[in-house]
Amino acid sequence: MSRAKQIQANLPVEHPSFVKRMLQSHVIRGFWLGLPKYFCEKHLPKSDAGIVVKDENGEDHHTTYLEGKQGLSAGWRGFAIDHDLKVGDVVVFELVKSNKFKAKQENSEEVITEEAMKVSTPSHEVPPSDGSIPYGIDLDSDIDFDDVTSFSNVNLILDSLATGCEFHDRLRSTYYELCSSQKSLLHKNLLKHLQPTLVVGIIMETVSIAEGIRACKAQTSSREDFLDWKKTLESFELLGMNVAFLLKRVNDLLSLAARSTESSEWQEKYKELKQQRVCAGKKMKVLELQLSNVKDVLQKADVEVEELESSLKISDKALQELASAPW
Repeated sequence: MSRAKQIQANLPVEHPSFVKRMLQSHVIRGFWLGLPKYFCEKHLPKSDAGIVVKDENGEDHHTTYLEGKQGLSAGWRGFAIDHDLKVGDVVVFELVKSNKFKAKQENSEEVITEEAMKVSTPSHEVPPSDGSIPYGIDLDSDIDFDDVTSFSNVNLILDSLATGCEFHDRLRSTYYELCSSQKSLLHKNLLKHLQPTLVVGIIMETVSIAEGIRACKAQTSSREDFLDWKKTLESFELLGMNVAFLLKRVNDLLSLAARSTESSEWQEKYKELKQQRVCAGKKMKVLELQLSNVKDVLQKADVEVEELESSLKISDKALQELASAPW
């Protein structure tokens, strides 16, 4: 990487350039070369186009640039195989030529349709062929989230880290979700030359803590768990793991837990008031039943009163008629 950076530094300033370290997805599986997002947006076509990759011998290799995915597809496989590119090799891409055409769009404008890239390939710097890494794993800063365009890319990255262990599907999915949320590979800035087993352990424990946070509930979560998570994440952060967002979430949970402990008297008062409300509700039902009975008595009394009043009126009328009858 340092030699590639030197090559890039000596390139003409008027030629845009970038450096790319080869991953498994670039030269073994898939043969898909994702390009830096900033470079694509600033210098490459705004639609799918053909791109010529020219090697140091002056030979042209035609590839297809997919604007939507910001990477090289068809043709890149042949270039990688022809030049025996391996995982760990670093390639310097220099934009040296561009042709223009008018695009058939509503806002017609001239856009780049053909690029030529000059490629320098330093000598291989890959781990031993047996897969062993005696001095630990080298996580270079050129690996960024622009390389991760899908869940399968994270799988390839995890596979390249794993040595003698297996990442289960749920861990892979959760780690991809975490990386996507931060738009960055969380392990990107880990200290260089860490042992692979340690890197794998950090990733697995980070995912475990994230799942624990998601699963925590007020009734079952323990403040001790939060404290353990905080200590672990702080340690990972010192090693360079991007876990600040998880650490903030744990601190927020600790604040809520502390607030919950301080409000224990309120909780007791709440239980007491709730019980009183239940008792009051029962008394209300008894009173409502008694009131209903009283209403029934009143209705019956009203009926009897109306009947008596009607009888009295009839008797009074008959008495008057009899008294006023002719002799």
